[in-house]
Amino acid sequence: LLEVGCGSGTVSRWLARYTRGANPIVAVDINPYLLNEAIAITATEGLDGTIAFREGNAEELPLADGAFDATFCITVMEEGNADQMLRELVRVTRSGGAVATMVRSVDLPWWINVPVREEIKTKAARVASGGVAEQGCADASMAARMHQAGLLDVQICPRLATIEHGDRLQTALTRIRAILSSDEVEEWQVAVDRARRDGSLFIA
Repeated sequence: LLEVGCGSGTVSRWLARYTRGANPIVAVDINPYLLNEAIAITATEGLDGTIAFREGNAEELPLADGAFDATFCITVMEEGNADQMLRELVRVTRSGGAVATMVRSVDLPWWINVPVREEIKTKAARVASGGVAEQGCADASMAARMHQAGLLDVQICPRLATIEHGDRLQTALTRIRAILSSDEVEEWQVAVDRARRDGSLFIA
């Protein structure tokens, strides 16, 4: 199994536990700091030896053709040349193997459960969805890209990810406040506070 753009290794560690170490896992990331974090956390969790962490660029993987049964990447295709990354995933996956990607969806409306005027919600949704690199992919075009890369039996599974608390929610709320006018900020904050009080605040 290969994870490309593993970051601090959260998904690879989950996979190692889920499969009880039955499948060799290689996890690649371009950022040496994150790889060092991944190695340290993996050792702390008693999983060292179950995952081989390697430094590498998703657009030019330092791996042999057809070396993996399954390859995947999660929120990586937004950050660079998505088509080149996909070609690399296909290249290192054996014939008959599986390739999986997960990207954000800037083309889907965000649900922002804050009781404000629709025009403010619309502005907020544009900011919350985040950006994408010029050659990146964060939309439904991933399906066509996968077909163009020669993949068969392509399945698309849109999902909502709910952000209800913690740093991710606070970051999204801060980014939204930054693009609102002073009048809108006041209305927004009153609505956010009300939603917090009644437990209904979330972004999905």
